[in-house]
Amino acid sequence: MIKNKLIKQVVMFLVPIVLWSSNAFSQEKEQDNTGTNPINFSNDFRVYNEYLQLNTAGDGNKNITTAEFRTSFLEGKWQWRVRGRLASLDADLNDDGTDDVDESGQGDLDMRFLTVPYFDKENKRAIAFGLEVFLNTASEDALGSGTTALGPQLFYVKFLPKGLFVPGVQYKFSIDEDAGREDIDKILIDLNYLRMADDKQSWFFTDPQIVIDNESNTEFAIVDFEFGWMMTNWTNLKGHSFYIRPSIGVGSDRSTDGSIELGYKIVGW
Repeated sequence: MIKNKLIKQVVMFLVPIVLWSSNAFSQEKEQDNTGTNPINFSNDFRVYNEYLQLNTAGDGNKNITTAEFRTSFLEGKWQWRVRGRLASLDADLNDDGTDDVDESGQGDLDMRFLTVPYFDKENKRAIAFGLEVFLNTASEDALGSGTTALGPQLFYVKFLPKGLFVPGVQYKFSIDEDAGREDIDKILIDLNYLRMADDKQSWFFTDPQIVIDNESNTEFAIVDFEFGWMMTNWTNLKGHSFYIRPSIGVGSDRSTDGSIELGYKIVGW
């Protein structure tokens, strides 16, 4: 069960933001060059770097550089996404002033297949279904989960006058583990909210994510805040944008205290 205090913290954060927009939708679905619409299946390349401050006894940090590619197939009815990572990890697990972990190299690779089986044009809402595959490809044990896992997920997409509300749920479980590595058995609940500027050249995005780890019997949340800008007004590069995304960890069982991510996207090429 999710801890009541954690639920209240996330809900109290989310409600004022959702109430900021009405439930009416004033525009037809159109090409999205910002890369913020999860059911817009255009060609898409992204590269981003995230620096995380870990919730360890002593100092702990992790840096992850990710390259991501998305494309559609089967006449645009499905989207395929693949992500590869380079990572470095330094962590003092015992608070004795010495790093117990000091590794760098290739991280785990994952891919996702996503489709939209239901779209209500009149009421501007949709349901998307996806399956993520997490591959055990890390070059060092500390840089990956040591497992091969699957993650079916379901999204509800509601188009708002100036944005989107996209709650979703995913169940992630391992199907093969290296010797000595723990199974993965997690429920991830996302409450994505997007607010576009009137000129559609900038946006605010937030994702309060609740993580329920059934294997370790822990629960925590990570709340992201993204601020993004199109580069159209400064250059002739249509579909190019960049963003900054800080996050904070919530709950005593959190894996990170916070992070900062910088990213660059090319959408619709």
